[in-house]
Amino acid sequence: MGPAATIEGRIGVQRQPDSGPDTYTSEQPLTYQPTGRAVFGGLLISQAISAASATVRPGFHIYSSHSSFLRPVTASARDRVLYHVDPVADSRSYATRVVRATQGNQDACVYMATIAYQRSDATASGNVVAYSPPMPDLDGLAPSDVPADANRKLVEDGLSADSLLRALSTDDEPFDYRLFNVIAADDPTEYRVRSFVRAAQPLSSNANAATHAAAMAYMSDEGMLAIAILGSLDQLGDRFCNLAMAASLHHRVSFHDPAVARAYAWMVLERETSWGGDERVMMHQRTWDLETGRLIMTCEQEALIRLKGSGSKL
Repeated sequence: MGPAATIEGRIGVQRQPDSGPDTYTSEQPLTYQPTGRAVFGGLLISQAISAASATVRPGFHIYSSHSSFLRPVTASARDRVLYHVDPVADSRSYATRVVRATQGNQDACVYMATIAYQRSDATASGNVVAYSPPMPDLDGLAPSDVPADANRKLVEDGLSADSLLRALSTDDEPFDYRLFNVIAADDPTEYRVRSFVRAAQPLSSNANAATHAAAMAYMSDEGMLAIAILGSLDQLGDRFCNLAMAASLHHRVSFHDPAVARAYAWMVLERETSWGGDERVMMHQRTWDLETGRLIMTCEQEALIRLKGSGSKL
């Protein structure tokens, strides 16, 4: 068994039988985002997947996770987060789990997820409708051609010392991002960011497909909201001085090849935003396996962006 990667410690959960059937909590203490405002949403998504996957029969793979962030989650050692897994459906080919996360007052739900699974051999005959968009043209570019700090510099070059987006520039990242293409435009819907990405260390030899899926779900939320922010510089002001608040509301992940996708293999990531209004924005993400060119994951996120002087409240 090889050593565990940083991401494995973050997504790992353990059973808490004293708190009820199919109840789990994180293996490691939760930590705040660098802003200190709340725990990172990708941590909740990945741990909910880890908890739900532990209750599913062998031979089933995750294909969908739909999360709702209901209340801020703190990193209190006293008030641990508990993931309550409800096995709402089990059939021959599909299974569905609903996960409710609580903290402190056990009646207060802070996060919810609906997570769906399919039997891995359900489409073994190959008699299926199959299509997907092609990976972007890389013009021969490889991850080794991109400086390891390129993604960090893109963000830091536009930040003030007290910016909320300093959360994107931490030193203990579990994933290695290699930014290689930014398509800037006056219209936020034309803004694109493309990166190579993989786990910063290989996952241990006993990591199964559910572990890799949970890790990739964690990655899908890292920096996602920044796409709408960086694409709306005219409205957010110099160094984002007009930004008062930004937070995820809903996050959906679809896994297209969960049986073989691996978090440490290089992937190609493309992100864009499609809509903004009523203090909400929509972001989209596609992820391809670099070696095969196969689309392995897509993601959609709805988030809150509040400007200074808006006067509205949560």
